[in-house]
Amino acid sequence: MITIALIGSASFCQKAQALAVQDASYKLVCYEYKEAAEAPQLVKTIEHCDALMFSGSLPYDFSKQQLEQLQIPVIYLRQDVQALAITLLKAAQLGYSLMRISLDYRHEEEWQSLCKDLHHPPTEHTLCLQSAQPSQPVLTFHRRALDSGQVDFAITSIHAVYDQLCEEGYPAMRIVDTDNDILHTLTKAKEQALLAKAQAAQVAVGLIQGQHCSQGELAEFAQLMGATLTETAHGLAAYSTVGKVKAVIAHPLFTKWHNALHPNMRISFGSGHSMEAAYNNALVASSFTQSKQFYFMDAKQILHGPYPIVTHQSIHSIEHPQLVALAQQVHISTQNMSRIFAYAALQYNEPFTAAQLATFLQVTRRTAERMLKKLHDASYVMIIGEQSAHQKGRPSALYRLELPALKK
Repeated sequence: MITIALIGSASFCQKAQALAVQDASYKLVCYEYKEAAEAPQLVKTIEHCDALMFSGSLPYDFSKQQLEQLQIPVIYLRQDVQALAITLLKAAQLGYSLMRISLDYRHEEEWQSLCKDLHHPPTEHTLCLQSAQPSQPVLTFHRRALDSGQVDFAITSIHAVYDQLCEEGYPAMRIVDTDNDILHTLTKAKEQALLAKAQAAQVAVGLIQGQHCSQGELAEFAQLMGATLTETAHGLAAYSTVGKVKAVIAHPLFTKWHNALHPNMRISFGSGHSMEAAYNNALVASSFTQSKQFYFMDAKQILHGPYPIVTHQSIHSIEHPQLVALAQQVHISTQNMSRIFAYAALQYNEPFTAAQLATFLQVTRRTAERMLKKLHDASYVMIIGEQSAHQKGRPSALYRLELPALKK
């Protein structure tokens, strides 16, 4: 099932949840704020999801820096001219003159165009919102307009401004978020999530070229990729999926491994609709590789890079208080708990076996199974099926980690 995370005000989340129950093909998980400026902190707390939706462009604008770290589709509800027209109609039905309203709106040209279509001059008390607009100046704008006596009614696109105006006794209305617009945005988020999943499942290959890589470094690369290395005419290749490669490239363990490589080593990544296409794209990407940088060529032969774009610091420190508390709860050492979090980030939500986890942690399979049992008892891991045994013996259980997000 698709999981969509929604960041928005309490009233918007409540309305979206009521609409979302009509479609059983996805689950909506809400993260509420009182002020849109709180959205960036909420982004850091979202747990595993397939798409992220914002209730409007304002919380989205506030969160742009945090969104650079995400590898999922991000979408926001856009208040269009139709929503504004419906809001103006409601205000007129309440008996307010459109000449005596104060209005804040993101797209000034749309407001001007609507007034032209209505053959009605625009109100003088209009505030065009900027990106990441704080709510306090907008609140002050409406207060002054209403207190001046030139305005009888305030229309705002910001939930926090509306709530505060109502609390202070001012007549106000929020620009309407129509059911149709919310459902359309939720459907779009679901479609983008499905597309991203399909793309993540595409074949991808990591290619290593050069003679300066030790056996230990090669083994670590294969471990990070979750694949075995295959000798090819142009170097060593590890075949995987796009989702896995993207997770590996973004992970601090890979950055650490890459920084330690000999300057003459050449690595590259490619994806495609077949193993041959992915390999050829990785080979093309390798021609652009420079010292300490690498590229990724996707199935459309679009070149991405150079990587690493930013060196991210791992938050999986054994001194992280949340990680320490979790380790104590499940009776696993903080060092192993930290490495389990690192493994979860690399898995890109893919299922795994106890043997695969044991290989990553460099422990015995029995030890990995004991850790998984402790995590399962605490509901931090799920058993989602079995892997068929190719030889005699019992099939291996397939697991999926459900760890909480560590706060930065």
